[in-house]
Amino acid sequence: MTIAAEVLRQIAEIYAVEKDIRGTSSGQRLSARQARSAPLVEALGIWLKLQRLSISAKPRLGEKLAYIHRHWDGLQTFLTDGRVEIDSN
Repeated sequence: MTIAAEVLRQIAEIYAVEKDIRGTSSGQRLSARQARSAPLVEALGIWLKLQRLSISAKPRLGEKLAYIHRHWDGLQTFLTDGRVEIDSN
């Protein structure tokens, strides 16, 4: 499996949790995210760090991994506030 495919697979797991909790209260969403999504996000973060070590920052994939790394804290905001959507789309 390619790095990009693996990232998409792991992100899909996180979005599956969001699909399950859509329409619930912010408190319920926060609780579910902390229980279910936070471990997935943590695992993704660890995996991404390992990938960054093995890929040059110059190619496009390296640039994308560096971007994710720079914005990692902001990407996790949805884990600490049940009112926040996982993305802005």
